[in-house]
Amino acid sequence: MNDTYLLNLTISKTAAVVEWIKQRIDSQIYKPYQRVPSIRKLATILDVSSFTITQAYEQLVATNVLTAKPNSGYYVLPQITQHRNTEVLAKAPMVDTSWLVQQMFSDVPNHRAPGSGELPVEWIKNDRMQWVVRQVNQDIDSFIYNYGEIQGYLPLLEQLVQYLDLLGMHTGTDNIITTTGVSQAILTVTQLLLNVGDTVIVDNPGWYWTSSTLKQQGYQVVSVERDHQGPNLEQMRQVLEEYRPKLYITNSVLHNPTSYNLHPARAHQVLNLMHEYNAYIFEDDLYAAFLPDEKPLRYANIDQFKRVFYATGFSKSMASGWRVGMLVSPDKFINQILKLKTLSNMISPEFGERVVHRLWTQGEYRRQLKKVHQKLYIAHQDMRDSLSKIGITYPEHTNPGIFAWIDTGVDSGKLALEAYKEGWLVAPGQLFNPSAQPSTHLRLNAATTSHNFLKWLDIYLNQVNDY
Repeated sequence: MNDTYLLNLTISKTAAVVEWIKQRIDSQIYKPYQRVPSIRKLATILDVSSFTITQAYEQLVATNVLTAKPNSGYYVLPQITQHRNTEVLAKAPMVDTSWLVQQMFSDVPNHRAPGSGELPVEWIKNDRMQWVVRQVNQDIDSFIYNYGEIQGYLPLLEQLVQYLDLLGMHTGTDNIITTTGVSQAILTVTQLLLNVGDTVIVDNPGWYWTSSTLKQQGYQVVSVERDHQGPNLEQMRQVLEEYRPKLYITNSVLHNPTSYNLHPARAHQVLNLMHEYNAYIFEDDLYAAFLPDEKPLRYANIDQFKRVFYATGFSKSMASGWRVGMLVSPDKFINQILKLKTLSNMISPEFGERVVHRLWTQGEYRRQLKKVHQKLYIAHQDMRDSLSKIGITYPEHTNPGIFAWIDTGVDSGKLALEAYKEGWLVAPGQLFNPSAQPSTHLRLNAATTSHNFLKWLDIYLNQVNDY
């Protein structure tokens, strides 16, 4: 046999045939609109079964490499070449929410990304993940062909009820739905409570995605300053009085970007204001898994889901790829919430919910979290020492979550651009301000902020301060 007909033996036969065909298309042996060998002929040429060739051709049709013509055969489709605009690429980026989100989904390695919003994969990788996926896959015929329950996979909802009960928040499965992450939970609640033009309160600083998405949906976003005890009460009352907002969106535990918690007295005062002005709270509890053996107060602890919508998920602590979130609703809204879910995506994928449930109830997940707690504690201690050496104060009330909110003393937007030129991804303070006002703060990820970055930061700050 001619060596040009040899297949790649390091991959499956089907994949090897796909690769073989693509190579010949790339080298113009098979040109656009030209017929490729029939299934039987190619099976003979490559010494594989007709079934293997059929599978390969079906993959190539599905990916628009080939097209199938009845009673005629398979033909090469012309390939569209994407040309990148080098003039646009050469321009300096504008540091805004869109830019940062794009960078978060880029291939910037962890050790070059002190502004990342996630933990390194090796920190949260669960050795039982593949085993659990195989276990769920064994039962796949029992559920995958049905729509499933609109509220979500019942054992997962029951597990959340037990978890919340241990934290002093009491509800039932009837008041919970699953969502594709906390972000969808936010969109669901805003769609429930708000009309275009309505006002939403957010924290300043606060999660950049929230403000940007709310504005895109046509809502007016007004921020209230947030410190280590919670939102500024005077500003909160002024905003409630002037704008009559219906919703306040916040993190109570390990607030993003500061890693502050909520002071009990402040929580009671905020809830009193919500009652007085007939407003509701959306409590995003995505980061709670990173607090070791502690039970900090949440708004839902006090309110017990009368004026508080509560959401949590697993994208930070288990795996970003499992877009599984859970939303707890006040009783009077749950039917409307279910209707909104039915009219949008109807259900959340049950496969992921089953995997998350099994992982959540496995001892391995809890053991993995304990390791993460230890690593975060050590990382924060190291960051505290390293920052002091370059003249930056580690914030006093920071809890050992993923983030620290540091004051550099210089415009962090300009700093971010210079860092970008040097191959660093950082998160400047202006991104966490709904009005995108210049800021001297940076959000640092304790797990990905390296000594090399802090050395770069020290050099940069000295250069700026020397001018």
